[in-house]
This record gives sequence, structure tokens and C-alpha cells, in this order.
Amino acid sequence: MAADGRILDETVAHLYAQALVAIARADGEIALEEGARLQQKIELRSGRPANLDDLLLSESLDPDVLAETLGRTTGPFRGGGGLHPGELAQMIVTDAISVLLAKGHISEEEAQTIVKFATALGCTLEEVRRMSAHLSPWFASHFG
Repeated sequence: MAADGRILDETVAHLYAQALVAIARADGEIALEEGARLQQKIELRSGRPANLDDLLLSESLDPDVLAETLGRTTGPFRGGGGLHPGELAQMIVTDAISVLLAKGHISEEEAQTIVKFATALGCTLEEVRRMSAHLSPWFASHFG
């Protein structure tokens, strides 16, 4: 990962983008504001133009597939852009929340999907809870 928060490895950047798209479409639709913010976040993290149409037309990424693919990409003898799974989880959680709040709220399905991606990358529920205050109401209603 670059000092400016960009994801240097192209494969990891694509996985990140696919994860954000999967989260944004978890409630069945992506509002115009969400789409614009989604493209902005992907381009900021990857440092290159994003073809949002291609991402939206592709099959949704499963959290377990993300973790498995990332493990192959960032193993001890691979480059992977020097990105730890926990760092990628933090990026996905904070950027997904920013994307979702473009429409004004986070749905139940979207919150669940955020948690699934973060936990698939090895984060505990408490770590996910600490990543954003925006998820606190969801955690409170589900875990007390």
C-alpha cells in the first residue's frame, strides 16, 4: 500500500472494488449518488480510472472468495502490495460506509455484508464495531 492509502497491487485493487460493489448492491439497488461515490472511492484507492459498468455487470464477489484470493495474492512469498488483510478490511469498511451514506442511510443487508467481508478477512466483530460509529446502531440491535 502506498503512503497515500492507494492499493498498489492491481489484483488487490480489483478485489477491493468488487467488495465495495457487492456491499453497495446488497440491498438490491445502487442509487445514483452511491454509484458516483463508489467510482470516486475505487479510483482514489487504485490510482487509476475505474470502469464501473464492468464492475456492475460482473458477478458479486463472495467474502470467502475475497479472503481466499487475497491469501494467494499476499502470502508470505508474494508481493500483494504489502497489504495486510486487516488493512484491506479497514479500507472496505470505511469506504463502503462512505459510499452507502451518499444515499443517506445504511440498510440492514448492507451492514450485514460489510461485517461479512471484514470477518472473512480475519477481523473480530469488536474490531469491525470499532472501525466505524455508523455501524454502532446495527451492532447494538443485533449483539446488544
